[in-house]
Amino acid sequence: MGLQGFEQRLERLVEGVFAKTFRSGLKPVEVGRRLTRDMDLHRTLGVNGPLAPNHFSVALSPADSEQFESFSEVLTRELAEAARDHARAEGYGFVGPVHVELQVDDSLAQGQFLVASGFQEAPGGAAVGSIYLEDGRRVEIGEAPLSIGRMPECDVALSDPNV
Repeated sequence: MGLQGFEQRLERLVEGVFAKTFRSGLKPVEVGRRLTRDMDLHRTLGVNGPLAPNHFSVALSPADSEQFESFSEVLTRELAEAARDHARAEGYGFVGPVHVELQVDDSLAQGQFLVASGFQEAPGGAAVGSIYLEDGRRVEIGEAPLSIGRMPECDVALSDPNV
């Protein structure tokens, strides 16, 4: 715990210096990297394998929050998808669905941000898979059965006559 606290303080110090030196603003990829790193730092061993945090709060400076405002819903969805992809690659499970929220912290300067993660139990966290359809939609594969077929009432309706 002491080493982890030291690393976090050192990380904030270094990133604070870079944020002040290079005032180009925060990039979404930086948030994604920090989010996955936070998953790795706070993972724990569950009964059926490693569990990762599934709830993330990202504190942004007012300037960065304003920069992300026009696409904040897309950004939170993409950050959640990046977390699921990372979990899939590392073999992590979740105790509930992945949720990312953006918050404004007036004490942060442009380019600075904080990520807090935690475990939030809820139904639907067991699977970390999804199906991408041709029309761009993504269908989550969860604990409930998923019906796939030609009928319009199916969860995934396919138009191929060979199905």
